[in-house]
Amino acid sequence: MSAYPPAPATVRPPTAPAASAGDPAQQPNPAYVELFAAYERAYASAHSLEAALDPPIRTVGDAWVGPAARTWQRELETERGRLKQAAAQILWDIYDALSKVPPYLPK
Repeated sequence: MSAYPPAPATVRPPTAPAASAGDPAQQPNPAYVELFAAYERAYASAHSLEAALDPPIRTVGDAWVGPAARTWQRELETERGRLKQAAAQILWDIYDALSKVPPYLPK
């Protein structure tokens, strides 16, 4: 799994009006508010996490050569792939949890 789920901007924010448009019998669900904020933070950080090993990988190729350098570069590239998968998985986990929590609760 490497593709990200939908961006937070496409997900219903916790401040959006309830389906019943201003129904005073509903209030924002604190769990939804918290998950939505976590999703926004994680989404904003995912690309940084994915790219965390890019500079060292470039440096190995530029500053260090030989069999040991190639082995280490392959290991870094493997770990970079794992970071990318982890970033996507974190986002999907939060997105899935968010989709299971109702945005509003009865008062």
